[in-house]
Order: sequence, then C-alpha cells, then structure tokens
Amino acid sequence: MTGRLKYALEDDITTLRKKTLLITGVMIVGVIVILYTTSQIILLSSFSKLEEQNTRQNVERVLDALSDDISTLDATCDDWASWDDTYAFIEDANKEYIESGLVDGTFIGLRLNLMLFVNSSGHIVFGKAFDLQNETEIPIPQSVQEHISANNLLLRHTDTESSTTGIVLLPEGPMLITSQPILSSKYEGPIRGTLIMGRYLTSTEIEHLVKITHLSLTVHRFNDSQMPPNLQEAHAALSEKTPIFVQPLNAESVAGYALLKDIYGKPGLMLRADMPRGIYEQGQATMRFFILSLLTVGLVFGAVIMLLLEKLVLSRLTRLSHNVSSISKSGDLSARVSMTGRDELSSLANEINGMLETQEQSQYKLQESEEKYSAFFKTSRDCAFITSKDGTIIDINDAGVEFFGYENKNDLMRVKIPELFENPEDRKKHIQIFEQQGFTKNLPCNLRKKDGGIINALVTWVVKKDENGNVIGYQGTIRDITERKKTEEKIEYTGFHDSLTDLYNRAYFEEEIKRLNTQREYPLSVIMADINGLKVVNDTLGHNKGDELLKNAAKVLKSVSREGDIIARIGGDEFAVILPHSDENAAKAFCNRFRDAREKYNSKTQLKLSVSLGYAVQSGQYKDMEKVLGQADENMYTEKLSDTASKEKYIIDTFRTVLATRDPHTEKDAEKLQDLAQALGKDIGLSEFELKRLRLLALLHDIGKIGTLDNILFKPDKLTEEEWEIMKKHSEDGYKMAKNIPQLVPIARDILYHHERWNGTGYPKGLKGEQIPILSRIIFIVDAYDVMLTERPYKKAMTKEEAIQELKKCAGTQFDPELVERFLVVVNKELVKR
Repeated sequence: MTGRLKYALEDDITTLRKKTLLITGVMIVGVIVILYTTSQIILLSSFSKLEEQNTRQNVERVLDALSDDISTLDATCDDWASWDDTYAFIEDANKEYIESGLVDGTFIGLRLNLMLFVNSSGHIVFGKAFDLQNETEIPIPQSVQEHISANNLLLRHTDTESSTTGIVLLPEGPMLITSQPILSSKYEGPIRGTLIMGRYLTSTEIEHLVKITHLSLTVHRFNDSQMPPNLQEAHAALSEKTPIFVQPLNAESVAGYALLKDIYGKPGLMLRADMPRGIYEQGQATMRFFILSLLTVGLVFGAVIMLLLEKLVLSRLTRLSHNVSSISKSGDLSARVSMTGRDELSSLANEINGMLETQEQSQYKLQESEEKYSAFFKTSRDCAFITSKDGTIIDINDAGVEFFGYENKNDLMRVKIPELFENPEDRKKHIQIFEQQGFTKNLPCNLRKKDGGIINALVTWVVKKDENGNVIGYQGTIRDITERKKTEEKIEYTGFHDSLTDLYNRAYFEEEIKRLNTQREYPLSVIMADINGLKVVNDTLGHNKGDELLKNAAKVLKSVSREGDIIARIGGDEFAVILPHSDENAAKAFCNRFRDAREKYNSKTQLKLSVSLGYAVQSGQYKDMEKVLGQADENMYTEKLSDTASKEKYIIDTFRTVLATRDPHTEKDAEKLQDLAQALGKDIGLSEFELKRLRLLALLHDIGKIGTLDNILFKPDKLTEEEWEIMKKHSEDGYKMAKNIPQLVPIARDILYHHERWNGTGYPKGLKGEQIPILSRIIFIVDAYDVMLTERPYKKAMTKEEAIQELKKCAGTQFDPELVERFLVVVNKELVKR
C-alpha cells in the first residue's frame, strides 16, 4: 500500500513538472520558430543561389566534354579527308583502299557507326554503316541518305578550310557527325568531294561522358511528347536566351538541363545532369546547429524554472508525505489525507484518498479472486502451482505433475521453480520481475523436465502478500508451447531463407542491412556477387545444372565466411554478403579468399564457376545504405565489364564442357581441328580478326548438337531419313544459340552454313560456290578430314592417304576445289614435320 501511495505522489509531482516544462517549451519553441523563419529567408536563399551556380558550372563541364568528343571525331575525319590515298580513292574507288583501311577493325578502333565518301557530284563512292555493339556491318540507314542530298549543309564545302560538325537527329537515334572536304595530304584542292563520319550518341557514349564528368547524365529528344513532368517543365524553360535550366528534384538531388541544337541550328536534344545537393545540405546543417544552440539555451532556462518550482512546493509536499506515511504505519485503509487550497497539490491529495478507497475495495475482491483461483487450480489443463517466498513448490495440480514428468505430487514438493529454468538468464529475468513488479504474464522461457527434456513454455504468475504487504510466496500457471514454437520457427526459417541454396533471402538481407546501419556497427562492408553466364548454363545444360551452379557458388561463399558474416541470395544470379565490423582491408581479404576457393573448386569440376565481385564500406558518418549498396553494385559491374576476356573464356569453356558430355570426340579433336584450320587460314592470308573467328568456329561449329537426341547422335547404325532430317537441324540450332550469346555472335553465320556444299546440294539453305562464307568452307573441309581419320560407332577410321584421296575426289562438288588444294599443301607440310 505504501509503495502505491508513494507512486501516486510521485506522479502528481511529475504532473506539476510537466506543466511547467510545457509552458517553458511553448515559449522556447515560439522564439525558435520566429528565428528559424527569418534565417530560412536569409541563409537558405543564399545557399540556393550557390547551388544553382554550381549546377550550371557542372552542366557546362558536360557540354565541354561533349564538345571535346565532337572535336575528336572532327580531327579523325580531318586526318582521313586530307590524305593522298583518300584523294585518289574518291576518283578511282580502288579496292585496295577498302580492304586495307575500311575493315571492321577500323570502325571498332575509331568507335564509328558511319563512314561516307561522297564525290563532288553528290554521289556516294563508298559508304559503310557498322553496329559497334554486335561488331557487324549493317545497311546504311535511309534516314542518313536524306541528309546528303544536293546542297545539303553536310556537302556544302566552299573552300579547303570548310567543315561541319554537330548533331543530327535520326529515327535510329541522335548521331555525332562531322563533314570534311576531301583534299590532298598538303590540304590542297581542288576539293574532290566530302568525307562524313558519324557516331551514335548511345548509352555507351553517355557512360563515357559520365566517367569524364563524374555526373549522372541522360539525353532526351527535344521534341519528345512523352517526356516525364519534370522534363516537360525544363523543356518549356529552355530557349536560346536560357540554354541552361536548373531545378531541384528533391531534398537529396538537383538537376541541370541544357539545350543542344542540331547542325541546322534547330533545338535537337535536351541534356540532363543530376548531382547531390551538397551545398543545400550544408545550409540545412547550419540551420540545425543554429536551432540546437537555441534549444540548449532554452533547456538551461527551463532548469532554472524547475529549481524555483522545487523550492515553492517543497514544504507542502513534505506535509503530504507525512500523512501518507502515517496511514501506511497504521494499516488503516479507512483513514484519509488532507490538504487545503485549490491547486495541483490539493488535487493530488484527493487522488491519494481515492486510491485508499480503491485499495480498501481491492482487499475484498482479492479474497474473491483467491477463491476462484482455487477452483481453477483443480480443473486447469495447464500446470498451476503455488510456491513459498524462496520459490519452493508447496502445491501443484495434477496437470503440473504430468507436465514435468513426475509420478506424484510429493516428488515436486522439494523442488524450487527457479531451478526448473534451463537458461540461467531466464531464471534471473523472472526473479527481477518478481522484485520489481510482482506480476508477469505469458513470459517465454525454457523449462527442464525430470528426464532432462526441454519444454518451451509461457509462464504467468503473481506475487502473494500478507495483510501488511509482505511477500509470502507466488502462484501461477505454465503453458506448454513446444509444438507451437517449432511451427513458428519453421515458418520464420522459411520466410527468411532461400530454399535452393539454404542461404538467407532478400527479405532477411534488407532487414539486416537496416538493423546494422548504425555507427556502433561501423565499419560495415557489403560485397555484391554476380554469377556470370548462368543463363547460358540454364539454356544449354538445363535448369538443373544452373541450380547446381548456384548451390556450389553458395558453398564456396560459406566456406570463406567468418562467424557473424551474413550471406544472402538476393536475386536469380546475385548474392550479397554483409561483413559487420569490417573495413576495406577485410572486404578485400574476403574477395581474395573467395577467388582462391573458386579456383580450387574450378580445378576439380568441368562446370566452372565464374563470379564478378564488388564491395563498398560504410564508415564514419552515417549515410543512406542504398548509396552503399549502389556503390558495391557499381563496383561489381565494373569488374564484370573489365573482365570481358575472362567471361568469354568462361562461356567458351562452358560450351566445351557441354559438347564434351554430348560427344567425347569433340573434346579430344578440338585442338587438332583448331591447328589445322589456323594453318589453312594463314596459308590463304586471312586477317588476324578472321583467324580469331576461325579458331572459335573450329571449337564450337557443332554447338547445335547439344539439343540433338542421344538415340540419334550416338546411333551405331545408319540414320533413317527422318532421323537424318533431325540431325541436319543442328546447324540451325547452333546458329540460334550463337545469336543469343554476344561472345558467339561473330561466328553465328559461319555455324549456320558450315554444311553447305560447293555444288549447292548442302544444307540448310542450299548455298552454292562463293555464296558460302569462307570460314564455313574452311571448317567444312577440316572437319570432314578429321572425321575420316576418327573411328566412330558407325564407321572405321581411314588412313591419312585414304582421307586425302577422298578430299580430292569431292573437290568441286562437296568442297571448294581451291581450298582443298591449299589444304592438301598444309596437310603435307604437317606430315613432313612429323
């Protein structure tokens, strides 16, 4: 009773303090609001102007970088246009100029999508359009030809110093274009025509500008009617008088827009550069410091007021406290306290009297409650118990005896309830609750049965006191929730784990990244990992093999992780690792451990594992975790892009593995085929680029056999007509597969036609003579020679002499006769060497 009255008294004192603090707070807040509004007008407007000035400067840097790109393209065009060889070519259109200079490698090296050589009459002497992404020649777009009609600006060169550069809007996309008069190497005329070079302003070119300027950039057509609202506002604001427009996007970023005209002086493109609002955020930080200073002053002011309050009400509170103590000592709940006046202390006295009255009534209700508990004790299906003050069981119902696995009640009478707790922390927690509150409801814990078994339970119990308020014991109930706990844990595990790899899933990863993003966890490292070529494995070996690759990647990640590291599969082929309390050195060490483990794994398996990694570290000042994840993702893609050669080798190794599982002869003869093909290619003077394609073709020309049924591919007898038609589809199947894999696009067409015959009786298209690509003709001869020398289930191997005679016999019908003649020279050289 004394405790409750004391608590009530303390609550009233707290109310007085709160009211005083409220009045003081209102005054302080009012002053802060006035000063804040004034400073907002004065300070933040200045920061906004600085932000706009900085944004304009950044946009001008982007425009300068774009101008440099166009200038570089113009300089390249000038080098080619003012060259004696070009000067002669525009007149005689000699083939040597084309074969030596206008090959695919030139377009790739100069990053060109277009070259046009136009004579002084306006006719195109030579033109070539090139797809840089797929590294293949494409038809010259009709839209380009519309810009080189008579008297067009691109062809209007009146003197040797003339040139035209800028942007042309085409349906295929905006193009950086330059036009130079064709002159001799001494820059002398007469002008024989015009050389035009063009490069599409693609996402690759935009990314090039991003790397130079370190800004986020996008480009939109000026006349695009489907612009988002923020771009429409910029579109309306941009003009010749306002070539740059600045607009904040949100509290974190601001955008600068610039108008780009085409070569005809018309609005062509709208460029947008996004950047963080660093200046604006600094202004906000200054404001926060200012407000914090005001708040500090206000708190000091409030503290002074509270001291005065203590002095003014202290004497009355002391008298009230004496009254409460007297009632507590007498134990007479019918007694009441008194306090004159109509203020808060008087209200507090009335509340205490009300509590005394309530306590008096509670005594009667408690008696009724104990009677009800006695009935519940006997009939409850849950364990019900009564203990002494030290926790020794003095009574327990039959359900409780069965609950703890005892044979009779007497065996439990010498057991203390705290001793039944499995975890000492649970025991300590319950004892603290008894001492502080005297009541707990449905508190989870683990209890130990007689046989040592563990029960998950919910415990509810209350303290029992005598008339003087002294603790005499406890009574309560225990409910078994073991099965429910198992079900909950299973549901929780499923909700936060990836079923395939048994790693955490994206939902768990996102929750953990939020939880750990606090300065007490810093430095915090995040590693992003992406499996290269998973789609290729799924499409060729099937999803079972793809799943196997994912599970093995997960095993390698777990093998190099430490206790406390969090590994999650966050996407189809993406994994993420959180390294708490780990700096950049620890992140690098993890990546190095993973790469070593991956190489060890790859040395023992045919299905290789290729993974790109990127990491970022959260340290020092708190920042949005999305930025850290974005940086790790960006670093991972940077490694992916910089490791192109390794990726290509992984793709090729994968297909070699697939082909080897389908036809063991393919793996065994691959190197010999490549050597023979290379020797013939060099003998007939193929370029380095073509020789590289030929070597890849020799390895993967039969890739289409991956989809051929085993009963046809490995049949020991002659194929039926229907089976042969199915077998012949492997060249078309191989073509379709190669077209969908960037690394194999250059040889897709050669795969399609490598079974075409010189006399037109081959498949799939029935091409004849030189209609058949040269690389397809070469691999047809080399492969046929190798097959004749190899024993297969359906035939015996020929001798080399017999194979040579067969090639001679089929020259001019099945094979290119000229290539057969050169190949036999190469084969004879190889025989002499051996």
